[in-house]
Amino acid sequence: MSTLFRTYCAALFVWISAVSLFASAPGAQEAEWRIHHEPGIEIQYRPRNSDELPRLIALVERARRDFEALADTSLPITINVVAAASTMEFSRLTAGMLPEWGAAVAIPSQQLLIVAITSTTKPLELVVPHEVSHVMLGALARDPVPRWFDEGLAMRLAGEWTIYDSFRLARGALMKELHPLTRIDYVLSFHQDQAWLAYTQSFGAVSTLFEQMTDTERSTFLRNLAHMPFDEALAVATNIRRTEFEANWLSTARTRYALVALADDLWLWAVILPGLFLIALAVMWLRNRRTMKRWMREEDDDDDDDDEPDEPLDERIAETYG
Repeated sequence: MSTLFRTYCAALFVWISAVSLFASAPGAQEAEWRIHHEPGIEIQYRPRNSDELPRLIALVERARRDFEALADTSLPITINVVAAASTMEFSRLTAGMLPEWGAAVAIPSQQLLIVAITSTTKPLELVVPHEVSHVMLGALARDPVPRWFDEGLAMRLAGEWTIYDSFRLARGALMKELHPLTRIDYVLSFHQDQAWLAYTQSFGAVSTLFEQMTDTERSTFLRNLAHMPFDEALAVATNIRRTEFEANWLSTARTRYALVALADDLWLWAVILPGLFLIALAVMWLRNRRTMKRWMREEDDDDDDDDEPDEPLDERIAETYG
């Protein structure tokens, strides 16, 4: 995690603490918050959003279980959730420090996530697991991890990969726009399109890394982060240095995703194959139609020949025997 991002998180936490103190002050009726407690979860929410509580609790609990299952461990932490009632309130709570495309943020050092539950940027089913992953990884890891790993793991656990990400990654490779993985540390300063490409690259890098490990090795690698730096845990798991992995992945991605990324995506083939089949049917139909028209023209020509008057029989006899 970059120094810039750690400074950002610290400043954001100070701001949220100040807002919370104001909200709990006497007379702050319009800023009233309610607190809901569950084992391992604490949610601050507006009374008018109480209907969203069961859904929010279920998403946090499931994301937590998924992370603990992947790492094969249990983390005795309380995940604190602040449910902003609107995107405007979310922007106020985060002091406008997030880009306009942000719909949630996690502050792992405080085991806190803030989410705009009415945001239309992404559904809660994707946003909440993504941010919970950040909180859980922050609680597990002894030291900060590279941002690309943090974001890629969050995307993987949230199941955020779609056909559009395949196109985005393929286009980035073809246009030579892929970021060095170390540059993803500054993703919050990126324009929306570049940020999405950075997240997509992060997912691709983590997927490539996990493909080199068995399930047991993945769990061991994650648990090792609790007592050793990321670079050391990676070397133990793969016998490769982080800088080497990052360079190799970028070099391979520039060719692999330009040529193969589209072919690798089953969702994409689910669209392409029926399309190719329909195109083939259309071509066959046009060819058959042309053939039928040609046959009809030939039949018409034959009919015209048959319509010519025959020479009388007696005249032909006379010509033959006369």
